[in-house]
Amino acid sequence: MKREYIVTGLDIGSSKTTAFTARAGADGAIEMLGHISLPSKGVSKGMLADLSEATDTVSKALSNLREKTHNRTGDIYVNISGQTVKGSKSVGMIPLASRGREVVEPDMEACVSVASTIHLPFDREIIHKIVHSFSIDDQSWVRNPLGLYASRLSCEVYIITGDVNHIQSMHKCVNSAGYDVKALVYSGIAGGMSLLDKVQKEEGAVLIDLGDSLTEISIFSAGSLAELDIIPVGSKDFGADVRESAEFERIILRTGAKTQDFIRNGGRVSSVVLTGGMVFADGIIEFLESKIPYPIKMGAVRNIRGEISSIDSIRLSTAIGLAKYGLEERMQRLAEGRNPAHRLSNKIVDFFNHYF
Repeated sequence: MKREYIVTGLDIGSSKTTAFTARAGADGAIEMLGHISLPSKGVSKGMLADLSEATDTVSKALSNLREKTHNRTGDIYVNISGQTVKGSKSVGMIPLASRGREVVEPDMEACVSVASTIHLPFDREIIHKIVHSFSIDDQSWVRNPLGLYASRLSCEVYIITGDVNHIQSMHKCVNSAGYDVKALVYSGIAGGMSLLDKVQKEEGAVLIDLGDSLTEISIFSAGSLAELDIIPVGSKDFGADVRESAEFERIILRTGAKTQDFIRNGGRVSSVVLTGGMVFADGIIEFLESKIPYPIKMGAVRNIRGEISSIDSIRLSTAIGLAKYGLEERMQRLAEGRNPAHRLSNKIVDFFNHYF
């Protein structure tokens, strides 16, 4: 009997801690097994401020969720955010052969590895390596160079890093609650997994998460995350009328500057998607439409099977995205594992390319 794969997305936020457990349906849709949301303690602006309080909240959330899912939590994917999370572009290049040869998977992996070997300060650690494009010889922007012939291979990678101490504290928080972390995932990537479809990511979308004490700006283009910006200002800083808030105006101006800079550097943006607690404020979308020259809409979670309201799905969007991230990562590993002949062929070709 085939063993089902279960995954839990755990969103440790400043105002609430949410968890969402799911499994993959036969048609690729996510089947919800249960979810929970509790007020957060010990977290401020995405950072742990009191380990004991944060651990207690995580422990209660996951214990309650286990009761709902009959002790099924599976692998746990946890979000990471805060001002210590940064993104930067890096370029790598490897020579192949003077007369050119076929590009194989180990070449692509080696090229990404070179691009990722950046001079990080001792207090930084890589969270994600997102490949934007490859280039072969003088031909730029090659999405998949596998099987093509070239003398050299280059790539552009977007590296997301975090403060080592912040990363270790997040692991310790979950570990102290009695659970293991399968992986830490930047919140913006998780939000993109649950709220943006492939067309939006391809054509260019700005995902703005208006949280309680943080605002995340994540720009997606050509199918993947292209830029990020995290502002240490949230809804609790806006006051009674967001339209009169200098802090909210600051977010609008910074979003506009970030977007225009991205476009000047060759990117494209077609829409803006909002998420976070502020999206439920009266007139917020209409107000932003008068400030931002792109179509704006509230994010909507798609392809979730189970009894969950549209409002809850938005509140759980990061946790749902974390679960979807874990399920897609699992499917990718299974797909790679089902083709041992292909892997062996790559190894043989790579051996002859390097030694003959």
